[in-house]
Amino acid sequence: MKAFLEPVDLDLQHVRIIVQGMLRVAHSDGAHVRELVLIRQFYESCRADAQGLADFADLEKVDFDPETAREILNTRALRETFLGSCYLVAYADGGVSAGETAELAALALELDIDAETVSEMRERVKDQLLQQVAGSANIPALKTIARGL
Repeated sequence: MKAFLEPVDLDLQHVRIIVQGMLRVAHSDGAHVRELVLIRQFYESCRADAQGLADFADLEKVDFDPETAREILNTRALRETFLGSCYLVAYADGGVSAGETAELAALALELDIDAETVSEMRERVKDQLLQQVAGSANIPALKTIARGL
């Protein structure tokens, strides 16, 4: 099994673009509180590691720019990290909505991410989420969760 995400070093510009993409997915169907909490936690953990990140409230006001994103996310690993992060947001409220699916597809298209990579990242995120609950003894509930993904 391939690792969920390849380790990559993220600098300020990577973090900003990833958060902007995550916010775009969250707002595609009406942002759920769990989605926003996940995004904020990601941002704040990165902010603790790096000096110079703006306040989260300021970043929320900046729109995602596909051209800038293509320039900044200039490796396969960075684009996979971006897409995986966006899928985590989509699943944060329990499932990926039609609006989120459309937004994820649009982001992938804008960043020149091929369909095979999109499908692979979705599966890797689902696997990661299932591993988080795999220790549960409630097998029927796990089966229900797996079918829902």
